[in-house]
Amino acid sequence: MRNICFIGAYDKMDLVLCVAKILKLLGNKILIVDATELQKTKYIVPTINPTSKYITRYEDMDVALGFDDYTDISRYIEETEGHKMEYDFALINIDDQDKFPHFNNGDTIKNFFVTTLELYAIRKGLDTLKKIEKPINITKVIFSRNMSEEDEYYIDYLALGYKIIWDDKKISFQYLMEDIEAMMENQKNFVIRTKNLTPQYRDNLEYLISNISPDINLSNLRKVMKNLEREG
Repeated sequence: MRNICFIGAYDKMDLVLCVAKILKLLGNKILIVDATELQKTKYIVPTINPTSKYITRYEDMDVALGFDDYTDISRYIEETEGHKMEYDFALINIDDQDKFPHFNNGDTIKNFFVTTLELYAIRKGLDTLKKIEKPINITKVIFSRNMSEEDEYYIDYLALGYKIIWDDKKISFQYLMEDIEAMMENQKNFVIRTKNLTPQYRDNLEYLISNISPDINLSNLRKVMKNLEREG
């Protein structure tokens, strides 16, 4: 199982769900873990019997909430379903500095730092990385209407002292009302669709996923995304 960590205080679960669905449509078995302090997923992903920790099925993917680490998840699956934990990708939405070292292990293939340019989002997001022991490679994913070079330097400045090796590439999503409204519509209908997202958002989504792993075939990715765009 390969881990993809989406780090930061910014509300990024809608992004994580879109990435997860596309990876699933590419033929992968997917686990989504909400390891954030607010656990927003419990309000936007339906479940019949929510408890302090549980795994629910959503769009043919497993979504886990309330767990402290993979051992906790694995034990739960063995006790409730009678088999071992087997997934191709685990997508971790995380802003908890205590949990991060437990989920960011040797199987992690990609770390994304997802933020706006709001000072709270940057600083609280960076706090997630306080307890890591060794430097890790991280790609910036920035939501902003107008991102300047100075803004990126400001993030780098605030990150001084953290064990971060920033990737040369960054991914910039425009913070557009059309995309916010499309995600809200998805939430209301309990679906994951990309049809009403702006072309800019879909292009950045494709670019982000293509950078997760060299195993991802760009031609297949574009075909899947085009089919998903036609849904609904």
